[in-house]
Amino acid sequence: MEIQRSDPQSQSPTTTRSQTLPSPESLLATAKSYLNVFTTLNASTIAHIQTSDYTHEFAPQSTNPPGLLSRAEFADFVSHLRSVIHDFKVTAREIWPNPSLRQVVIRADSAPAFRDEVKDGEDEDEWTYRGEYISILTFDQKREKVSRALEFVDSKGTDRVKALIARAWAKKESLERK
Repeated sequence: MEIQRSDPQSQSPTTTRSQTLPSPESLLATAKSYLNVFTTLNASTIAHIQTSDYTHEFAPQSTNPPGLLSRAEFADFVSHLRSVIHDFKVTAREIWPNPSLRQVVIRADSAPAFRDEVKDGEDEDEWTYRGEYISILTFDQKREKVSRALEFVDSKGTDRVKALIARAWAKKESLERK
């Protein structure tokens, strides 16, 4: 994309420099790297593609989300999940990059795998959950790092997975007291 600027002497537009937007492929690659954090639940796997002022917000408000999380708070959130879930596989179903807006929109499914030791029931199906999400990742000015994530969660499913996580944490705490 060329930037046109008026030359004050001639009053006619002149080309001063050429600036190219990153390819959609580069935004896609960064977005896919971002999704990998959920496979391992290791926040350090995406630290290199988050800005220092990164924020993460869950929506809609009807799910009673934790509020706006800073980069450090999001890392703590992920680490806390890791204590009861060993894999939170997220599969992108559709990805729409928009270089001019510095955003990528992702439609994804998830399937958390709870650690066996924190399951309080014998029925494996009880611990099976499939979620659906829409995430909007906003990139920094250079379009290299994620500065903001807005994650729309499955309202009905979120209530169920929150209950499973609460049960798993309770079981984990009871095991630690022994």
